[in-house]
Amino acid sequence: MLEGAKPALHDYLAASLGDIAARAVTLKVLNLCLARYHFLARSVAVRSGPLGLVVDPINNCNLACPGCVHSTRARAGKLFQWPSGMFSEDCFDHLMRRYGPEALEIMFCNYGEPLLNPNTPRFIARARSYLMRTGLSTNMTARKFDAKAYVESGLDFMTVSLDGATQATYEMYRREGDLELALANIRALAAAKRECGRENPIISWQFLAFEHNAHEIDMAIERARELGIDQFVVATPFDVGWDEPSIRPAYSAEPRTVHLRGNPEPRLIANFHQAELAEDVISEAWLRSVGAGAAAESNSASAHSCQWLYRNMVLDATGRVLPCCAAPKPGFELVFDRFTGAGGDSFNSAKYQAARQWFSNPSRYQAGPEGDPYCVRCEWNQDTAHTDGAQVDQYFKTVPNTLFSDNTRRLLQWD
Repeated sequence: MLEGAKPALHDYLAASLGDIAARAVTLKVLNLCLARYHFLARSVAVRSGPLGLVVDPINNCNLACPGCVHSTRARAGKLFQWPSGMFSEDCFDHLMRRYGPEALEIMFCNYGEPLLNPNTPRFIARARSYLMRTGLSTNMTARKFDAKAYVESGLDFMTVSLDGATQATYEMYRREGDLELALANIRALAAAKRECGRENPIISWQFLAFEHNAHEIDMAIERARELGIDQFVVATPFDVGWDEPSIRPAYSAEPRTVHLRGNPEPRLIANFHQAELAEDVISEAWLRSVGAGAAAESNSASAHSCQWLYRNMVLDATGRVLPCCAAPKPGFELVFDRFTGAGGDSFNSAKYQAARQWFSNPSRYQAGPEGDPYCVRCEWNQDTAHTDGAQVDQYFKTVPNTLFSDNTRRLLQWD
């Protein structure tokens, strides 16, 4: 059915987007429909690819925030198996060729600091050549920061994590961080946007509200406004009490988003059409039948299952494939596979299939030779994934939104 829909959908989109962009968007729509089918069928093996990728350009970080794999306690006690590493250009190119044509978006961050990999701007530009929406999250304290390279990469969205308006407050959580350096880098990025005549990336200041910093939220909003930041987000952090009991979330601080420069959607729409497309790879993917691959097995549609297992794939900088972005705890083995660019489909590894089986049909579940997947002991939110309905809706609003009606976008959101 999906294969039969390809020509008509392509022709409809091509009238506005051109041939290659229409092929890319068609592949993404059909992959989304296929992934939704597999989720509803609670399939163990899937023919769809991930809707979104989460990639750490580097496993290292220059800060030591409590609750992170890089915290002082975690490093000293060697609590996590989190090896140093930097994602290579060759491996990233293989990743894009394998999953880029069908994926909607990619986030360049997890537990490392993406600005520490000098190739990150090239990764962004390469991802955009597949019409993927791009974003990253950074502490913005890299000593060497090429602001112009990030603007010219076409990056859509940058989240800057700053949890305080003064150094004394900021460093209580962002251990070893330099607030003034972060602000200087933001100024450089804003200047590079003006110099290049670009509105992107959209810059979002994320403020994790703790008991020790909540009194500085209003001050931080004013600093953000002065810096030309696009939006300010107050967020409730995870509880890191297991690592640092004195750092406690401020549950009284209401999560909210303050738009400082108006609605960013028009700027994201304009940015969508400025990518140089990977015509050869998109055309090659176009010739493959939709859903070619392993046979799909249906289970009980009423069984609960984790949406991460059908929507997203996470990789660290060494190519380790992880099921989600859940903060690892001591003793939890998160690795599902290792992506090298050769071999099979990492999204259908033995542990991926075991995890899906665990949720969808426990009576058939059997632990493999490598033991149970992390999901068997999961304590995290399984009802949403990184690429959830909101991200899907935002993507199709930028295609531009005149091509996808409100009703169509609601159907594609999945949630």
